[in-house]
Amino acid sequence: MSIGKFSVKNPVLINLLMIILFVLGLFSIARLPREQFAEVPFYWVNIVVPYPGVSAPEVEQSVIVPIEREFQNLPRVKQISSTASEGLGVVRVEFDDDVTADEFGRLYQEAQTQFNRVSLPDGVIDPVVDDFSSGDFVPVIEDILHGEADYPVIVEAAETLQRRIEGIREVSEVTLIGGREREIAIELDRNRMEALGVSLNEVIQAVDGRSAAVPGGVLETANREYLLRTVSGLESAEDFKDIIVRRSNGSQAAGSGMGGGAAGASAEGFGAVLVRDVGSVEEQFERRGITARYNGNSAVVLRVTKVTKGNAISIVEDLRQTLEQFDEIRPPGVQIALFNDSTVQIQDSISVLVNNGLFGFLLLVLILYLFIGFRNALITGIGIPLAFAITFIVLEWMGETLNSNTLFGLVLVLGMVVDHAIVIVENSYRLKQDGYSSVDAAIEGTNQVVKPVITATLTTVAAFLPLMFLPGIIGRFLRVIPLVVSIALIASTFEALVFLPVHFAEWSGKTGERKLRLFDRFRDRFARLAGGVYKHRRISVAVMLLIMIGSFALVPFLRQDLFSAED
Repeated sequence: MSIGKFSVKNPVLINLLMIILFVLGLFSIARLPREQFAEVPFYWVNIVVPYPGVSAPEVEQSVIVPIEREFQNLPRVKQISSTASEGLGVVRVEFDDDVTADEFGRLYQEAQTQFNRVSLPDGVIDPVVDDFSSGDFVPVIEDILHGEADYPVIVEAAETLQRRIEGIREVSEVTLIGGREREIAIELDRNRMEALGVSLNEVIQAVDGRSAAVPGGVLETANREYLLRTVSGLESAEDFKDIIVRRSNGSQAAGSGMGGGAAGASAEGFGAVLVRDVGSVEEQFERRGITARYNGNSAVVLRVTKVTKGNAISIVEDLRQTLEQFDEIRPPGVQIALFNDSTVQIQDSISVLVNNGLFGFLLLVLILYLFIGFRNALITGIGIPLAFAITFIVLEWMGETLNSNTLFGLVLVLGMVVDHAIVIVENSYRLKQDGYSSVDAAIEGTNQVVKPVITATLTTVAAFLPLMFLPGIIGRFLRVIPLVVSIALIASTFEALVFLPVHFAEWSGKTGERKLRLFDRFRDRFARLAGGVYKHRRISVAVMLLIMIGSFALVPFLRQDLFSAED
């Protein structure tokens, strides 16, 4: 049984299948995660080693060179690049372009093992080994806390809001930018130290001992064991002021007693020298670091990133609800501004696709109405939403997202998804004008063009699919565009061959002669032009060859720019 006959003979099955695909397509587009760009893995390993107070040449010799030597024998390494600056060393290990995600996972674990073997100098602070993807520099949105409030108030509010945002579903990380680390500055008075007979080492030992977490062993009972340890409990400047430096008997009391107890002992006459007795203690922020400003005021930026294939739109919606709740406890003078909202571009892209689809549908119906009637035009136009519904179902099944590249592919293929439907409807319409019944015209009109329609689809897909295998980062970034185009074209072909014949057989209506004098004049002139070209075919082919050669000769003079700069 031919495709056309199967379609026409099973109208209930075909129409029920069409409705099911429409419904599933709506569910799929509602569930598809939305993001500005699909996250592209770079397959890089970044090693960041902070080494405060050390010059760039020293960082290079003591940090960069040992790390590079250790990574030389790592397999599949494409290149190793490094940067040494004052107080910081950064090493980037790039792997081959054809590395798969599973291979990179194993290489990343091996890179961490190799780094653990590196002997780093004393003074290095918390080195970081991390992979890298496009999501690391493309945030979902940025929250800016600013205003006329004092800087410590803004930082405290930002840290509170940061903890709340981190609890939002699908949020990967909230990076605080412009919030420098808190520091406790103890400025000692030499005169008072000499009067009390306190040395600098005594103060240092007292502060270190009181700030340390000291293990206290194990306490055993009849049926349990308790692990004991002391914690510092120092949080504010007032806590540091009450640290005991020396008791009345002259012994150091570093790390002993609670601050409040020391103050009480001093009041009762036991006598204790506290940090407040030999100097001043202030809570401040480190001078070095990133400083952010917004509208002329001090600011702190919260950069929100999402998990892979997370839904950016749902994250922003939940974030706005979180901000509404945070307004109830927001300190006076602190304002919140949303910046770099990626969902704006996502909504714009979706709007462009919807508008193009509606205008394309209306223009398609209008043009086809002039030639094959209103009903046949509507039958053909159904192919647009049905092909897109099938495309969304397949994209969800493959785990893809709805992003700028996906929408670009849909807009690109929008004008091609009805080509096969136009061919089949026009051929069936012609046969019906020749006296065929609607059923016979639908069956024969489809069967006559099955092979050309499938061949046209395969040739177009064959032109797009190789783009999926472009190497490197650009290939991984553009991969989804030919994928979407190919899926949509195959879906439109399936719709035209399976669903369209039964629709034409049931809904095409009567066929009458349609007189379009303007088109008749155009057709007559085109016939004369085609006849003249064919009559002088050798000259015509020669002219076309010259034009083609001349066109390709201009290619070296074209400026090459894959992604043009944009203000």
